Amino acid sequence: MTTVVLLELAVLLLVAGAVVSLALARSLRAAGWTAVAAVGASGLLVWIVVVRTLSSGPDPEATLASIPSIGAALTVHVDALSAVFLATVATIAFLCTLFSVEYMTRFTADGVAKYYPVLQLLIAGIVGVVATSDFFFFLVFWEVMTLTSFFLVIYEGGSPVCQKAGLKYFVVNQGAALAMLAAGLILWRVSGSFHFGALRDALGQLLETRPAVAHLALLLLFLGFATKAGILPMGSWLPDAYPAAPGGAAAFFGGAMTKLGVYGLLRAFLVFLPLSGATVVWGWVIAAAGLGSLFVGTLMALKQDDVKRLMSFHAIGQMGYMFLAIGFGMVLLATDPFLAALGLLGGIFHVLNNALYKSGLFLTAAAVEYRTGERSLAALPGGLGAYMAVTAGCAVVASLAIAGVPPLNGFSSKWLIYATGILGAKESTLLPVATLAAMFISLVTLASFLKYLGGTFLGVPRKNDPPREVSVSMQLPQIVLALACLAFGLFPAVPLGFVHQAVASLPSASGVPALGALLGDGSGLGVARAGVEMAIWAPLPVAAVLVLLGLFCYRGIQRAGDAPIREVQVWTCGEEVRPEEYRYPPGSFYRPFKEAFSGIYPKAAWRPPPFPVPLRRILDPDAWLYLPLVRGVERAARGVSRTHVGVPQVYLLWMVVGVVAVVAILLLAGS
Repeated sequence: MTTVVLLELAVLLLVAGAVVSLALARSLRAAGWTAVAAVGASGLLVWIVVVRTLSSGPDPEATLASIPSIGAALTVHVDALSAVFLATVATIAFLCTLFSVEYMTRFTADGVAKYYPVLQLLIAGIVGVVATSDFFFFLVFWEVMTLTSFFLVIYEGGSPVCQKAGLKYFVVNQGAALAMLAAGLILWRVSGSFHFGALRDALGQLLETRPAVAHLALLLLFLGFATKAGILPMGSWLPDAYPAAPGGAAAFFGGAMTKLGVYGLLRAFLVFLPLSGATVVWGWVIAAAGLGSLFVGTLMALKQDDVKRLMSFHAIGQMGYMFLAIGFGMVLLATDPFLAALGLLGGIFHVLNNALYKSGLFLTAAAVEYRTGERSLAALPGGLGAYMAVTAGCAVVASLAIAGVPPLNGFSSKWLIYATGILGAKESTLLPVATLAAMFISLVTLASFLKYLGGTFLGVPRKNDPPREVSVSMQLPQIVLALACLAFGLFPAVPLGFVHQAVASLPSASGVPALGALLGDGSGLGVARAGVEMAIWAPLPVAAVLVLLGLFCYRGIQRAGDAPIREVQVWTCGEEVRPEEYRYPPGSFYRPFKEAFSGIYPKAAWRPPPFPVPLRRILDPDAWLYLPLVRGVERAARGVSRTHVGVPQVYLLWMVVGVVAVVAILLLAGS
């Protein structure tokens, strides 16, 4: 089967899964497992496309439909860049859907009916975004993605917080989509076509004849994709929207959907934009936006008490690393393709790594919320690691990975970014300065997640009504993601081989050196030019040393002393104090540091007017469309079920009626 047929089947499976899970909404787990089966089967088809594309090259572009009057056509083309993002989306979607089976039992049947069908349509929309090579249909699928994710943001529509978050998400992202549409129309006026190749030719022509218009189109594209990625200040919607969604959906947002902003950025500035002086200019803009976002987003995460809000600000910070690396690559692309390739490799590799540990972190937070009903670090009892050991272990791995602690995957991609910035000092001193700021923010990230781990899993476990570990279907996605963080960290050369194919598939970066010339042929990473080794990272030897040192400390020092271990209560100077009174609250972590940066994220003095009731009703299709449709399907199903009376004679009668109906239809058709 061709790529087109496989992707069509994948999308049809998702749509069919949405319909069936809607019909089974009254049975919460049945609806969930139906969604898991549909997402898993479609993901398997997508992975077949990915493997074929990366191993044998992309299939020829295929056109499914066209609108000749406006020069638009539904063309399907999966290159190496599309394949990398499709693999990410398919994997994270399956794991988040599997996690949701048990998590969604917290909600009612109406809630499940609003969740699984919308989630599957969201996945189908993302597949369309990544697989098409026509900008008109790219925007059509982009709107499918935006609208379905909007319904997940307002999932708990009765909550004023969710309503406010949903309105902000809808308005900001629709504004971003309009900016992208305006950019597409500017280029369409020149080319008469929405095909990606035609837009590249049009942008090159505009740069020569009307550079101001060309830069306006690039600005609009940058605003659109940076908004979806959560880059500040356009991404201020993200910390409100992600916590409002259910746990599995929030993990999918953070692990996969936000990355579509990076995908669009790469398409706009390394496919549409020919390699020119404009590439350098916009490289600096993208790098500056990334640096600002990673700095402000991570510092704001340090201040948060709500766990999901903390994760959301870190999503902004981590997207900043990706934009910084891609900006580095664009700045260096014309003058030093070697270092430019390192930057682009680091940026796209960080997309993959972030998808693993960010979705894993959201899932651990959702597991804690599922068992305790709390998201506030101040309200959580602490000591949950004694009862939720698997969740705690996965949270530790993902937290160390996002902070860039070796030998986990976050360090490998950050190592490439740092190497690009430091070695690029000869091109501009701004590159190493920005790199030092990014290194500092890695330490802030570690501090923030020590606060998360300390307030949630560490401390004295409570004795009364302790929580249980979550079910296997909720543990398994966390374990898979944690193991992937470790595997990508120990063997970074394997995923980097596919990432290099993605970079080389970009027209403006097609001249980058081969992977072996960039990083060597070993299992580790080594940067050498003209036979001179400039940087090296060997994860396996480092991991072996860390394990040996750990064993030596445990067996050679602690156990050799044969000191008895005794458990005693914390000494409170003779006073009788309850444990919750002497527990160090998470809000007090790094208080002087947080106060020093208190004004880094100013809040607007203007407050939006109350949400208009008529507009609220219009934007609430649950009341006037979705739930009536669900109830209609249920009534039809109950009507059909009445025919199952268990009497053979009745079934024979139905067969006779069916035969008569078929004969009548054939006679009418023949006449």
